[in-house]
Amino acid sequence: MGAYFGIGYRALNNNHGERNLSVVLNRQASDVLEALLDEVLQDNYPVIHEKIMEMQVLDQINFNELNESEFNTAIKVIRECLAARKETSEGQLYQKRVWEEEIEPLIQQDERYQQQS
Repeated sequence: MGAYFGIGYRALNNNHGERNLSVVLNRQASDVLEALLDEVLQDNYPVIHEKIMEMQVLDQINFNELNESEFNTAIKVIRECLAARKETSEGQLYQKRVWEEEIEPLIQQDERYQQQS
């Protein structure tokens, strides 16, 4: 069993409520993303890290509690970390692929998301 990653919500049209933006990842994929979040956020953005990882003991990683600024800061620094890596290991390549294929599409649908240049 892996972990649930709750990214946020997207408002639907025609007053039909909100759509949950989430994915359940296998253990290997969730482990590499947890390591990425620890690496990027734990020391420099401890409040953001704590909010995201608060439910980790229940195999839930949530971006839901972040305000717009925190959400976009987290996304920005994670992307910068992934882009800055020069010599990447097989694990880091997998980490980047999981982030880009599973998490990025959800992030871009969240109403807090601000496209970065």
